[in-house]
Amino acid sequence: MAAGTDDKTRAFLDGLTDAEASALRSWLGGAAAPLDFASLHGDHEHGHRPAGGDLPRPRADDPQAIRTVGVIGGGTAGYLTALALRAKRPWLEVTLVESKGLPIIGVGEATVPSMVPFLHHYLGIDPRHLYEQVRPTWKLGIRFDWGANPAGFMAPFDWNSNSVGMLGSLATRGDINAFTLQSLLMMADRAPVYRLDDGRHLSLMKRLPFAYHLDNERFVRFLTELALARGVQHVEARLQEAVLSGPDRVESLRTDDGRELRFDMYVDCSGFRSFLLGKTLDVPFRSYADSLFTDSAVTGNLGHGDHLKPYTRATTMDAGWCWTIPTPESDHLGYVYSSAHLSDEEAAAELARKFPGIGPPRQVRFRVGRRDEAWRGNVFGIGNSYAFVEPLESSGLMMITLGVLALVGSLPASWADPTGREVVNAALAQKWDAIRWFLSLHYKFNDRLDTPFWRDARENADVSGLRPLLDVFAAGAPLRFRDPITRGFLEATAPTFYGLEGVDCILLGQNVPARLLPMTEPVELWQARKDAADIMVRRALPVRDSLHAYHTVAELHEELLEDPDSWVVRSGVDRLVVSEPVPARPAAEPVHG
Repeated sequence: MAAGTDDKTRAFLDGLTDAEASALRSWLGGAAAPLDFASLHGDHEHGHRPAGGDLPRPRADDPQAIRTVGVIGGGTAGYLTALALRAKRPWLEVTLVESKGLPIIGVGEATVPSMVPFLHHYLGIDPRHLYEQVRPTWKLGIRFDWGANPAGFMAPFDWNSNSVGMLGSLATRGDINAFTLQSLLMMADRAPVYRLDDGRHLSLMKRLPFAYHLDNERFVRFLTELALARGVQHVEARLQEAVLSGPDRVESLRTDDGRELRFDMYVDCSGFRSFLLGKTLDVPFRSYADSLFTDSAVTGNLGHGDHLKPYTRATTMDAGWCWTIPTPESDHLGYVYSSAHLSDEEAAAELARKFPGIGPPRQVRFRVGRRDEAWRGNVFGIGNSYAFVEPLESSGLMMITLGVLALVGSLPASWADPTGREVVNAALAQKWDAIRWFLSLHYKFNDRLDTPFWRDARENADVSGLRPLLDVFAAGAPLRFRDPITRGFLEATAPTFYGLEGVDCILLGQNVPARLLPMTEPVELWQARKDAADIMVRRALPVRDSLHAYHTVAELHEELLEDPDSWVVRSGVDRLVVSEPVPARPAAEPVHG
């Protein structure tokens, strides 16, 4: 606050009674100024509400109260749902029903940054336990071997920052790969952690958003043990049918051994089977196949020679693309392809040819799209039971967590109360449709290969949901640098999913034709920033050494999760403090071992 303003404020206070001045200081008191009027922009009420404290609780005398929830299906969707309900609505009796006869698909899971605060703040999972038992690796973004540029392009998670400069990168290199610090770190296979001369570590992980690469089998095992420790009931059963008491209400479930299971609310996490939402309630399925042509995947593991990369890799293949997800022991690969353009045998052969030494292949079938409703009656679908798209932008776990947040935040205390069902269904459908359009841009403009699949994609992939935005992009790019009114209109009307910055990255990374906006600074200024960023990259530690620091230095986790300036804290996810200990079990070898 300026000195003159301080003087005026003191004069204002001097004209008040002592009681009036005291009341104002109590409300708007500032550390260095007489009053902090900037705090008028703050939410003074929210800080006094405990996390989840505004969620409705059932009344003891209400016959329609929701007291029991059955989560149907395990896997990441089921266990994350059960843990969230126990964390945020501890008065609910939560039971997870799954069949142990259904194997876990043991592939790598790539996530997005929102997963970090969801796990550690919203669910209150101690990062030390996660690192010991699940052994995640870090993801700074996605490397796309995509488009005409042989080097492909980087899609870093700090793409909102433009910390080095996209226009300068395009002008000096002809690509976008030097527009942020993270994109440069990705190219060098390093993480923003630095070893000081005195042996301590400086970490910028709290400044730069990152995500996890997770081994699915270890992750589900970890969540299973955590759920049991936190009071989730577990029932092993193979379900035969659901009994309805009305057109949209599930009354009970019958198992193959004659048991009957009853709950007030059912969450369908049964995967592609969609036992309740699809099979029982017959909620229609809306296909995305006219935009996204793939329907199959073949997966396998490949050794990485102990070299961890800080990104998920998406490689263009003859009839689709291949993910590479690094885990401590090996890279997990998956060739996502169109069975209309390639047989299973041909896909497995191409994967083996392009990635020599890959392990035995496993086949996966899927269909892309969503059901018309995620929530119908007393059934809420989360995960593949409701919607699925290929993991080209690692959206699977992110959309699971979004569904979980929607369920926990909107579930009424009683069926006699109003629900937000229509709002939730519309919002989730809008999000999934936005993913569909965003992914379609990856297919429409990828000209790396001239195969039947890619010719078909370029000619026929439906991108109509983003056509107006594409016209604006062609008239002047990057979109992030357009005037505020144009940006505002685009953000309000275009289903961009990852924002205008994400669209810029995908389109400019593929060299989609557009009139480039001119640089507004001398190129020497950009080069000076690039040279400085290169210093940070050269000094940064390799990924494995950086992870080792987080395995051994508790202070680094505390900085990430407690520092008010950390992106995790600033994400706004409600913080859960867990009081009960997590049962210990033998830790796996740390990542550096």
